[in-house]
Amino acid sequence: MTTPTIAEHAVEEPLWFGPSERPLFGWLTMPPNGLARGGVLIAPPIGGEASAGRRALRHVALSLAERGFVSLHFDYHGTGDSSGNFDDAERDRAWVDSVVEAARYLRSLGLTSISTVGMRLGATTVGVAADVHDLQFSSMVLWDPCESGRSYLREQSALQALSREDFRVDTNGSIETSEFLFTQQAAAELRKLSLSDGSPGPLAERVLVVTRDDRRISDKFRDHLENKNVEWATTTEQGPMLDIDALYAVSPLQTIDRIVKWLAEPPSSPAPFDASGLARTAVVVRALGVDPVSERCVQLGAHRLFGIVSEPIGAARGPWIVLLNSGNENHTGRARLWVELSRRWAGHGLRCVRFDLSGFGDSPWRPGQPDRPMYNQQWLDDVVQVARELSPKDPSNSVLIGLCSGAYLAVEGALSLKARGACAINPPVGIDFLHATERLETSRRTSVRAMAVRLKQLVANRRWDAAVLWETLRVLLPSAYFVDVMTTLANSGTDLLVLASTDDISPYQRVPFFRSIDIRRLLESKNFQVKFVPGLDHGMHDADGRARVASMIDRHVLEHFAGVSPRTDSETRPAEDS
Repeated sequence: MTTPTIAEHAVEEPLWFGPSERPLFGWLTMPPNGLARGGVLIAPPIGGEASAGRRALRHVALSLAERGFVSLHFDYHGTGDSSGNFDDAERDRAWVDSVVEAARYLRSLGLTSISTVGMRLGATTVGVAADVHDLQFSSMVLWDPCESGRSYLREQSALQALSREDFRVDTNGSIETSEFLFTQQAAAELRKLSLSDGSPGPLAERVLVVTRDDRRISDKFRDHLENKNVEWATTTEQGPMLDIDALYAVSPLQTIDRIVKWLAEPPSSPAPFDASGLARTAVVVRALGVDPVSERCVQLGAHRLFGIVSEPIGAARGPWIVLLNSGNENHTGRARLWVELSRRWAGHGLRCVRFDLSGFGDSPWRPGQPDRPMYNQQWLDDVVQVARELSPKDPSNSVLIGLCSGAYLAVEGALSLKARGACAINPPVGIDFLHATERLETSRRTSVRAMAVRLKQLVANRRWDAAVLWETLRVLLPSAYFVDVMTTLANSGTDLLVLASTDDISPYQRVPFFRSIDIRRLLESKNFQVKFVPGLDHGMHDADGRARVASMIDRHVLEHFAGVSPRTDSETRPAEDS
């Protein structure tokens, strides 16, 4: 479900706010006439739920702007594009303080009436912040709230146990989810957040709690909130939004409409607000041993794709490092690896950019773009345009890095640009198949283009069936369609590193014949490096595998493009197992 366009009724602006030593990133959505009925602080969920719920929360912000409200949708400290690291100490306090800073910023615009919407753990955090700091919210919506950080971690552990055969409970108290590794300390801090243990006073002048129809609310939680003048509502739309892959999340339109109408119910007159002078840059790293790192918001290419540039304060060197997103992610959980690596590399003098492809994240949709595009040709156009805009004199002076679908785009983009380097993490099994369909997609015949789309969907949804079909087609179709794209890229002079999951060796890993065929497919060329990473799963959800990948990419980029030897780099690196 696409996010509606309300351009004539809303203005969206990225910004950094909060203290200069630990800036927070957010999006301000506001009426275009400079008049507002009030402000609304939007607190997102954490991890995979943040990715799945991002369009819904953006829809809320746009709808509120249409009704005359200014809203601020922000990233907590150590998450998204805000400063800090996820494993910093006092995680509970840092997130509560992020809510306080967001409310303070909205009031600094001249908005006197401030309300809030929090989803899942975001609802828990705003509730605790309101209870501890008396933020004087006019209205509060707790959307599918977690009763506590403890219940959230319990749910995440149960989901991991169901989805992973190798799941085990860590006796030291740490908890691994598909997005984060909560250390023992972080888990203990998160458990301190609770909506059931606060003071008996009201959280806001009026409160709406929207619960799932398929999830029981504990008696303790319900009894505690009943004393706070709470209205209750239920929704059947949470499952189709949060319980599936974020790419297929269905926007809960009825729930959004209910929440927006409830927030807008009290009559109020518009008053002027001042959102001039938004901070588009911030110093996000001030660590010892590396140069300070500045980040700035940019719009790139003909379609004004949203991106963030990380760069040293002072002279930069080496190529542009271009980090490509995979699916509809918002720099949280596994996707925050790009944030962390770009800041680290910028601290060593490199310029890095992470941007959202057309129709994903905070970039606009192209006219006629499908709701859920699969390996869309327009994405490759995005990559090439961004590289050319960043380095107009020499677009080849770039290194493209991507995961899964992003890995395919990194390889194809590097081939088009003759880029200095590319890193493909878990490239699609049918990457040569996808390359061949590009010719079909440019056909003048509608039927041929439609067939290309179906073939790409096959690669995305049934990758091993696509691999078998590809081997069959190689016998029947002209040889011009068959290009070993990674070997071709390496032979052109591009420095290519491929990091692969053992899950991608074969669907029948215990059968030596099939395993050997696929290993030969990946290792037949000696012109580029292929490394099978222990513990790496296809989506890079496993924390150990993700740490190994981070270490390998970090070492490769710094050695090959920044001239930094591991022996002279005194910073602590993620652990890498051989």
